[in-house]
Amino acid sequence: MTARVASNSIALPALDGTNPLGFLAALGVLATLRDAGDAAVRLGWRRTVTWTPVLEGLSAGNADALSRIVADRLRGKVVAAEAESVREETQSAFDAAAKAVNDKREEIKNRRLRGTERATALKTEVSPFEQARERQRRVWLDALDSAVRSPELAIGKHLNCTATEFRDRAIVLADQSTHADRAAVDLLTAFGSDACIVGKEKVRIAATPFCFTTGSGHQYFLDTVRQLMELATPERVRAALFERWTYKDEGLSMRWDPLEDRRYALMDRDPTASGNRPQTVWMANLLGYRALVFFPSAPYGHHLATTAWRRIDGNLTLTWPVWETPADPDTVRSLLQCSELQAAAPNHDAIAARGIAAVFRARRIQVGQAPLLKINFSAARSV
Repeated sequence: MTARVASNSIALPALDGTNPLGFLAALGVLATLRDAGDAAVRLGWRRTVTWTPVLEGLSAGNADALSRIVADRLRGKVVAAEAESVREETQSAFDAAAKAVNDKREEIKNRRLRGTERATALKTEVSPFEQARERQRRVWLDALDSAVRSPELAIGKHLNCTATEFRDRAIVLADQSTHADRAAVDLLTAFGSDACIVGKEKVRIAATPFCFTTGSGHQYFLDTVRQLMELATPERVRAALFERWTYKDEGLSMRWDPLEDRRYALMDRDPTASGNRPQTVWMANLLGYRALVFFPSAPYGHHLATTAWRRIDGNLTLTWPVWETPADPDTVRSLLQCSELQAAAPNHDAIAARGIAAVFRARRIQVGQAPLLKINFSAARSV
């Protein structure tokens, strides 16, 4: 298959297909434009110094028009100030109720009780606090449902909802979805499955391996997305797609850029020092989130499996292709699910026959210990 670039094409020079965040952001642009009604848009890659994404079949005629369309879609629905105020109040109340449970457990632990006496104390003293916490959680989730810009975000601020909460939200979104408007239910499918549960109580869903923000630094996966949606503007989108990344945005990162691996041993100064705080590109992260519609999760044996992820040589690894001939979203999904890509050493003749020009792979790495645990991608390598 040879590359073909039409006259109604736009390259996105700021995005690097060898960078996990750059690749995801390019897919996010494709998904966002399709959601906005650009039915003919396709995505291919052009080999330059790196791999640059090229969009074809666009209704937008230039970078400014494209940025406006993408930003408008990324912002989602308008949230009333009153709804946001209620969300903040109910979330604070839920956080206080959750803290009360932890405080009571710690207080019982400090008594150094053993055996039956300890079990009785936990049952009689902690249980009322847990019930109050769950009541307050339901109030908060109801308020959150009215205060999010996209409905899949209403399951919480982190991917730790119960299987029942996940299933209930999935049923609602499935009923609301159409063939032309199904982004929310597709994103929910990427998050996890109500058939895969984890934790001591075996009620919480197992989260997609794309979930890198788990509370360290008070950043949570879904809450970060919610805040990023509020910041979507044409100017920020344009900078993320067409200008060299300068990493001026502080916080609110999905941690998918390998440059955010800021271990002390890899830097010339303290990564926590003033003036040396981590910075990112907000809209690249938000577009990367929208790309998750291409990476559904499903049960595989007793575990959760997610498209393009596999454990290779003991490491959880993301493998992705780049292709030159512009492809529509359904073709992109097929390429990402190509089984040949997941081999430790892919057969290049086989993948070339499918139109794949190159394959890249990055490991999911963990640095530090909870509660200060950081998750990052390693630098990608060609395979």
